[in-house]
Amino acid sequence: MFKNHLKILALPVCAMYLSGCASIVSGGPKAMPIMSQPDEATIEIIDVKNNNATILKAKTPYTATLERSAGFFSPAKYKVRIAKEGYLPYETQVQASINGWYFGNVVFGGLLGILIVDPATGAMWSIYQDNVNVKLYQDSAEGKIAMAQEKYNGLESLKAGNYDQAIEDLKLAFSLYPDYAEGYCTRAACYLKKNDLTKAMEDADRAIQIKGDYPGAYTTRAQIYINKGDEDKAMEDLNKAISLKDDYSEAYFIRGKLHQKRNNLVAGKADLQKAAELGNNAAKNFQF
Repeated sequence: MFKNHLKILALPVCAMYLSGCASIVSGGPKAMPIMSQPDEATIEIIDVKNNNATILKAKTPYTATLERSAGFFSPAKYKVRIAKEGYLPYETQVQASINGWYFGNVVFGGLLGILIVDPATGAMWSIYQDNVNVKLYQDSAEGKIAMAQEKYNGLESLKAGNYDQAIEDLKLAFSLYPDYAEGYCTRAACYLKKNDLTKAMEDADRAIQIKGDYPGAYTTRAQIYINKGDEDKAMEDLNKAISLKDDYSEAYFIRGKLHQKRNNLVAGKADLQKAAELGNNAAKNFQF
């Protein structure tokens, strides 16, 4: 009788060790709602890992079922294209990445789960994106400008430190809106972070050529000049930015630091105090 109880208790333990942890906890394909504003747009889903084959065509709103794996130890990757007559087409990607539960095999699934079960079932991968929900822009000059500024401005990627993605997004923005001065400043900031001062300067100059009264362009170029060691030109650009916008806290902050660096302590302190009064948090916390 005791042996029978042991056999019954052993069954789930054996099943766990013969299965992958990710397969147990979070197996199966991903249900992906796809929506657009306006709706009734055409959806085309392309399987990038399967020779860019189209695997689905439908109309929004629609919930697609996407496999998480493209094969043994290969995460799935899809392109989702959305189009509607009278509107600009939109394309985005949906890609699987490693499933956190996969590492549970170290404790529960063992080598069988790590090397065979989860890779074979696709459960070692997960699609973390919850849905695709896009605003479509009218196919007009105004729509192209709005799409560039709202969809491909690169600001979120720049803030996250994903400079290459920001640069790629801005390429799309410029294809829609070639005179996007603010976009050139954002890309210049990305190149500056990547220490590509030549490309950064080209973009800053381009922004000033397009929009000579845009103070952000001069502040961006000033920062590039500082990195190049040309402090006189940096000061000229900061003065120009402040002449265009006398409450521009970022320009006061950068100029204040530059004054301090050049031992112009009175002017530096005045600029930093002005930046702090205008709400610049970096200036408020700056140790003069």
